Amino acid sequence: MAVLQLSKIARLYKKGDSEVRALDGIDLSIEAGEFLAIVGPSGSGKTTMLNILGCLDSPTEGRIVYDGTDLHGLDEKALSAYRRDRISFVFQSYNLIPVLTVRENVELPLVIEARAKGKGAGRSDADIKALALEMIEAVGLSDKANRFPREISGGQEQRVAIARALVKKPLVVLADEPTANLDSKTAGEILDLMRDINEKKGATFIFSTHDRLVMERARRIVTLHDGKIVSDTTSSHSAANSAFSGIGGTNSSKRSS
Repeated sequence: MAVLQLSKIARLYKKGDSEVRALDGIDLSIEAGEFLAIVGPSGSGKTTMLNILGCLDSPTEGRIVYDGTDLHGLDEKALSAYRRDRISFVFQSYNLIPVLTVRENVELPLVIEARAKGKGAGRSDADIKALALEMIEAVGLSDKANRFPREISGGQEQRVAIARALVKKPLVVLADEPTANLDSKTAGEILDLMRDINEKKGATFIFSTHDRLVMERARRIVTLHDGKIVSDTTSSHSAANSAFSGIGGTNSSKRSS
């Protein structure tokens, strides 16, 4: 079953007297439980596409249907609520709140949701804590639950970010270059963790990436060029190599775990 359907999506920008089509006629169907990488050279439209998938930007043309909900019919308030409840993000810079502990960072999406829904409609404090601790255990950081971000490594920070993204059981997780600030060993471990969660919990992951490690683990690779889909393949080692060489990709080689 398709959890996400894009039909004839276009995103146009004005640049002086000219018009730039960052996305141009995108048709894409994504099934529940996919582990998919969107790849392409710089300027291909990856970031624009991820922003539109995350309801951070709106298409100029076309329709997006999330799990049967046509986003075109939602006003700004309803769209914001949909994004809050159904879509999660994992960023390359982790975006943890430095004054909150690991547990409090993971709890944050549930706290925001509970406050938005009002007293009696959201989860209780006890339920929020229990769900957060469950996800912290799932990413292997039970012994770090009361630490602050400054007290853990970069790889552990990204694990916290993954737990935070998954704690509300979103429809999709959008990951924007999640390995960019990690060395190759730690990046591989993080990606293996995400793949394991994908397989065990059925979470749908969509990556935007230049990283060979992501392409090698993705089950499906969608390649963009000049705002158009130029290939959509079931991933294999040869497919990952082809996609990597075609976009001038990078290998993770940054911070340690």
